[in-house]
Amino acid sequence: MSECLITNGVPSYSVSIMEFADQHVVHETQYFADPFGAPAWRVALAEAMPGRTIAGA
Repeated sequence: MSECLITNGVPSYSVSIMEFADQHVVHETQYFADPFGAPAWRVALAEAMPGRTIAGA
């Protein structure tokens, strides 16, 4: 699994889940989302990505 921030004009978050067999990727699922703040009830549990701050929703 990998998590990254894509900046191609507008920031977008991406999570990739990969399945490997014989040292090769045999399946990959990717999820993309626009940046969003953590809800108030979860701000204390949220962890900022490097170089980012946590904003409330």
